[in-house]
Amino acid sequence: GDHVQYHAVGTATAGTQTSITTGEIVNVLTETPHEPGGQRVKASEEEPRYVIRNDNTGKETAYKGDNIIGKV
Repeated sequence: GDHVQYHAVGTATAGTQTSITTGEIVNVLTETPHEPGGQRVKASEEEPRYVIRNDNTGKETAYKGDNIIGKV
């Protein structure tokens, strides 16, 4: 996947102070997964969620497209 820079917390809006980090997009969710015990992520074709593996922690978390700043 693409290597991107993104806001790790909150949404990327002017005036919002959030941490910026980098990671690799490992999956794109276009529907809400129904995995027992898994994290609930509201995703759809209109509002996909991008699963990003953080470069520093290795943790995979789903983010809205608004959180992604751009490719690194």
